[in-house]
Amino acid sequence: MTLFGIDISNNNGPNLNLAQVKAEDFDFVFCKVTEGSYFRDQTWPAYRDAAKSAGLIVAGYHYLTTDPIDAQADLFLDQLGDPNGEVGIMVDFEMNGGGQENYWAFVRAINARGREVNLSYEPRWYWQRIGSPQLGDLPGLIQSSYVSGGGYASALYPGDDSTYWAGFGGDNVDILQFSDQGSVAGNSLDVNAFRGTRDELAALVYGKTEGAKVAVPEEQTPVATEKFVADFIKGFDGPIYATAAAVLKELTGSTIVGEFPGFENELGGRTVVGFLGALGEKLGIEGCHDPKAGA
Repeated sequence: MTLFGIDISNNNGPNLNLAQVKAEDFDFVFCKVTEGSYFRDQTWPAYRDAAKSAGLIVAGYHYLTTDPIDAQADLFLDQLGDPNGEVGIMVDFEMNGGGQENYWAFVRAINARGREVNLSYEPRWYWQRIGSPQLGDLPGLIQSSYVSGGGYASALYPGDDSTYWAGFGGDNVDILQFSDQGSVAGNSLDVNAFRGTRDELAALVYGKTEGAKVAVPEEQTPVATEKFVADFIKGFDGPIYATAAAVLKELTGSTIVGEFPGFENELGGRTVVGFLGALGEKLGIEGCHDPKAGA
């Protein structure tokens, strides 16, 4: 079976009716708690309590940055306000999050304070951006690939066999965020899917499966090359990646490395290179070949 959930923050607040969300057959909600060492999401406490009251499975997330890790962990757990461990803990690891070691440093900081990370939002596009590292066994890997358009989650969902579910970095995808335009309780929201039962989802979110504790890599001193890459990512995160992604999309029809859907309406389903090959073959230029014509 497939369960649906939402991802919300102050950008969707403060008056989203979570009882209505549950009535529309959603089973879980992930709510923003903090960001970096500087931001507390003031919608969290009310959304946390409303989600629990509505019977939704709930996790609170921290948007990870390259700020001092201990300061981030302290801010997050203070704002989380969950001394009895009644909600799941999620790390939002994406833009401005630094390299993979920064993620594990935050996980270690949370562990050192007596809690465990249950979920990890690390979309494939960001994983590729930081060099496609081996992930090992991240707790509860959440990845995002969006379908086009908006509407009800059940209608937008690409299916349990979609390639969006494909694992990467040696890890499997546990939860898929498949749209940021899902129609939920009169709002347009990020919507997610989980393949399994409600009990299985609760075990994932709350970390109550046998042997659920993740083996966290030991902290290592980065070698010069790793430091260069980390500094590059930190210093040039926005414009360089945005430019490269735009060029990749213009050439292949996708911003995801390894995907070559081409341009169905403009170039007959060919990429730019494929179209040039077809054109060269048509003109009789030696060595040119239309890839859609076969080998």
